Amino acid sequence: MTASRPPLVVPEAAALVLSSDELHLYWLTDLHLVDAVTDQPDAEGAIRGNRHYYAAKQKLRKAVDTIQKEQPDVVICTGDITDHKQSLASFLEDWERITVPKEVVIGNHDLDNGYVSLVEQLGYAERAVIARSVFNRSVALQKGKVRVRLLLLDTNIGVDGQHLVETSEGALQDDAIAWLEHEMSTCPESLVFLFSHHGMAGPAHYFNRQDVARYNAMIQRIALARPDFQLVHCAGHHHVHPHAEIRELTRYETFVNGVAMISEAQSAIHVVSIASDHTWTLSYRKV
Repeated sequence: MTASRPPLVVPEAAALVLSSDELHLYWLTDLHLVDAVTDQPDAEGAIRGNRHYYAAKQKLRKAVDTIQKEQPDVVICTGDITDHKQSLASFLEDWERITVPKEVVIGNHDLDNGYVSLVEQLGYAERAVIARSVFNRSVALQKGKVRVRLLLLDTNIGVDGQHLVETSEGALQDDAIAWLEHEMSTCPESLVFLFSHHGMAGPAHYFNRQDVARYNAMIQRIALARPDFQLVHCAGHHHVHPHAEIRELTRYETFVNGVAMISEAQSAIHVVSIASDHTWTLSYRKV
């Protein structure tokens, strides 16, 4: 059974030694870059509530420095790269320094830039469209005896098939649910890590409730058909800090609401370490 040990905050100055026997996944979420106030803490709009926009770029730079030093097996960003409409250039300046495999799934704020623009700027124009999005992905991960299925899910598509704008509510249409069910039912890996921006198990007002009900019914079907099935769903959107919220929903499903990088002057990225027996730990790297 998949299990999580108590989250561990790794001291900022300490080097994180990654076990060669585990698969290591680094996860970033909710950067909310605002170029106009970068490195200007006294500028108008530099801080709003616990959102420290002026520090967002510095946090990203530090996160990528850490990633490059520690060389995890894969890096995931679950969106809200930008806070409002602006070029992704400041994000790509650091993101493209990452030399290990990496993936992005978009958030609702990113769509202020337009879906087509995001696809083009991220260099995803040649990717296959799955359930109406190039950001839906299924990847088999293997390291030694560790085998995991990685699923990336775009939760920003409305009933008309178009990407939603000016809403904080996530959505999940029938074709996306069918795709998820097929992948979870047929993949040889029994442990699945699902990454999305909106969390289906997050606060109720952040996701269409009918869509959540259909998704939950699908997950139950998978669990009945596959007794060894274990799902870990990781999402952002609902900003938490300084630690992720981890909830065991059922014997086969765990939900992780990740730490928002935009929160406070110092935040964190996540380190998910997965062992061959499907136990996993969540720790942090300060940024």
